[in-house]
Amino acid sequence: MQKEEYEEWMTIDEDIQLAATLTDLVICQAVCERDQALKVDDSDGDECVEENPSTNVEMRQALYILKRSIVQQNLENNASTNNI
Repeated sequence: MQKEEYEEWMTIDEDIQLAATLTDLVICQAVCERDQALKVDDSDGDECVEENPSTNVEMRQALYILKRSIVQQNLENNASTNNI
């Protein structure tokens, strides 16, 4: 392989983002956008549909609670396996 050809191949991937740091807010917004895009047939009317979507603050609070409960569950699972 010629030096020029090598350099051309090496610069191809420079603009490709390999990994992105996602914040809780970005994740919540993506989930909300996906959920809003889904069309659900609720013709039976059994489910309660929330008139006002959750605010960003409410979504962040829910995510924080979820994270805390997962950490707590992991701690409990680790403690129970250590006692075996």
